Amino acid sequence: MRDADGQTRRNILHTTAFGAVLAAASTSARGEALGAAAGSDAYVARVSGRGRIVDVHSHALLPRWLDAVSEATHLPRDRLQIAGTPVPEWSVEHHLAMMDAHGIAACVLSWPSATSFLKGRPTRELARAMNEEFASIIARHPKRFGAFAVLPLDDMDAAVEEMAYALDVLKLDGVSSSTHIGGVYLGDGRFDSWFSEMNRRATTLFVHPTPPVGSEQVSMGINVAILEFMFDSTRMATNMILSGAKKRFSDIRMICTHGDGTVPYLASRISILEPVFGAGPNRAVLSGEEILSGLSTFYFDLTASTAAAASLDDIRHLVPASQLMLGFDFPMMPASTIPPILGRFDDYQGLAASDRDKIIRENAISLLPGLAGRIG
Repeated sequence: MRDADGQTRRNILHTTAFGAVLAAASTSARGEALGAAAGSDAYVARVSGRGRIVDVHSHALLPRWLDAVSEATHLPRDRLQIAGTPVPEWSVEHHLAMMDAHGIAACVLSWPSATSFLKGRPTRELARAMNEEFASIIARHPKRFGAFAVLPLDDMDAAVEEMAYALDVLKLDGVSSSTHIGGVYLGDGRFDSWFSEMNRRATTLFVHPTPPVGSEQVSMGINVAILEFMFDSTRMATNMILSGAKKRFSDIRMICTHGDGTVPYLASRISILEPVFGAGPNRAVLSGEEILSGLSTFYFDLTASTAAAASLDDIRHLVPASQLMLGFDFPMMPASTIPPILGRFDDYQGLAASDRDKIIRENAISLLPGLAGRIG
């Protein structure tokens, strides 16, 4: 796997923290985000789950992570950027204020690519420090937060060791990963020892896209979050199926973010073309039915996937409502985007009331028993 040696300051920041900010959030984000909340009640009050929402896609920009990036890039914290965008303001108090303003009962914190700019001992130390801080936040606010652990994914033995500590000692709610590690996508055999242990534990794995290798050559100047993140989730999910890893490690509960990219739209095409063109070197050809069956086993969060009924229609043709959850991507998406998302979700006519409640809360609770025990 490739490491971060020789990366420029710009490249380190590009590959760190998913490589992009999803909206033009800045250090003035607190005033913008919470100011927008004052006008949000008309939207949020329409959602029957107000005050019960569990958000599984929520990020934490911990000070110790910012310090690590600052040290690696030799830039002061107030000059750090993510893909050319100022780092949005974040604190536990700021996050709680956002939750209270929008009727969110609990958020599951994560930062999957946190250690992507490091290797070796510094990677392990940063993952451990961040996971202990996640546990501290949960201890202070047990009914409001959960967390997916950061893992040192440059080393599978270290990843398995940190996962055991995070789940058994710190009692975090699951683990997280980016779609690929140095260009190697989940589903590759190099991850088998880690996947085997997750499968034994029936771990919940939260997978977030990161810029693909060479994305700057095809970006057309567009922020990678707009297109490339969606395509990278698609690559990861497809590789999990075509490699056979999803079937072999079927007890891992994988949450694919952003409605699993373009998978709901492309699932039929993949199932038709793969039997013709094959699954790749040294891989067995799967039937179309096997591909569709495999793609339908992922869980999806609906971050940025409720903008139109067409998105939810495609998703619901692939997976049932029992595999969908809400997520708002705060603070990478500003709080001002939450009311319209909730309004469109409430307006969507394709869900029964029982299914809506599953998506708002119950599905997340079933995947995260630790959080379920804390919030009741």
